[in-house]
Amino acid sequence: MKQKYFILIILIALTVLLYIFPVQKWINKSIKRKDSIKEIELMLYCGAGIRPAADALISAFEKKNPVKINTSYAGSGQLLAQISSIQKGDLFMPGAELYADIAIKKKLAYKDTKKLVAYFIPVIFVQKGNPHKIRSVNDFLNKDIKIGLGDERSCAIGKKSLKILTKNNIAYEQIKEKIVYKSGTVNELGIAIQMKNVDAVIIWDANARYFEKHGDMVEIPKKKNSISTIPVVLLKSSKYPKEAKAFIDFITSEHGKKILKSKGYTI
Repeated sequence: MKQKYFILIILIALTVLLYIFPVQKWINKSIKRKDSIKEIELMLYCGAGIRPAADALISAFEKKNPVKINTSYAGSGQLLAQISSIQKGDLFMPGAELYADIAIKKKLAYKDTKKLVAYFIPVIFVQKGNPHKIRSVNDFLNKDIKIGLGDERSCAIGKKSLKILTKNNIAYEQIKEKIVYKSGTVNELGIAIQMKNVDAVIIWDANARYFEKHGDMVEIPKKKNSISTIPVVLLKSSKYPKEAKAFIDFITSEHGKKILKSKGYTI
């Protein structure tokens, strides 16, 4: 009788072992499979003025790819300084092509990966209703107004604003006393209008549309303007160049262009 129980126990033990090991093997394979599709993280240095579109582009890309994109939003000059100092990250999308070209020249980015994303068109942005009747950049000279400009050392709109003044035969010194605010990013200029701290600013068209509830946009004639190109480029410090290139391809695809256009950006 005891022998029968002993044999029964052995048979049960063998059955359990045969069951456990295949299950354990399957569990191990599942863990390895999860590790193999582990979410990759990319770092994007992005001009602050591009943020509304960038957030939407990133969200759409992440839904289709096992990739998470972290962002650093700041003025293009500030971002370039970060990249030069840290030399980490995967992508650079500044508000003007100049900054991407400098990154390439400094051997921080790959020249053959640079692509055009959209255009930034500078406009004058004034208080709602345009109480000072500002019609052109020349009114910066003629009107008793408070002006806000981007800091040329920090952001792309700052450099472009100086070029626009020159194209309109206005010396910086002529309006210097009227400039009551200089911002580190273009978004801060929209906020300055919203808070009624200034009467007029020079801002990108896309950002003016974003703040349209708080101000009115005054177009600058093409011959008197200085249009900016938004580029994107792959950084040499990227640990995941394949995935970073896939993001570049996505944002410059027809799908990406539709998202940009829906956010008020000029394609």
